[in-house]
Amino acid sequence: MFAFEIPGQRFSMPAGADVERCRFVSINENSAGITATAATKIVGVSMNKADAGQVLEIADGIVMVEAGGAVTAGTAVASNATGQAVAGDGNAIALTSATAAGELITVKI
Repeated sequence: MFAFEIPGQRFSMPAGADVERCRFVSINENSAGITATAATKIVGVSMNKADAGQVLEIADGIVMVEAGGAVTAGTAVASNATGQAVAGDGNAIALTSATAAGELITVKI
């Protein structure tokens, strides 16, 4: 497995809830970073674990995210309910594959 990162943009904001590291992130109505879900837009991936109110570092570009199941390189990925990458109609492309949940993959957002 290859794993690499080339962040395009890194930024930080308060965490609107607890966010795990290497998970897709969305922005809530209070301009805080939250774990992305299948119903929210992905703005980046969490670079650190942050509890609500702490500083959450976020990156886009080519970043590593935790897979929520098997993912094939070259396919579109979306977020599941816990911010993990799953095959789907999302705004990220898997650059590496995963055979099971919990593995880190590289995506381009």
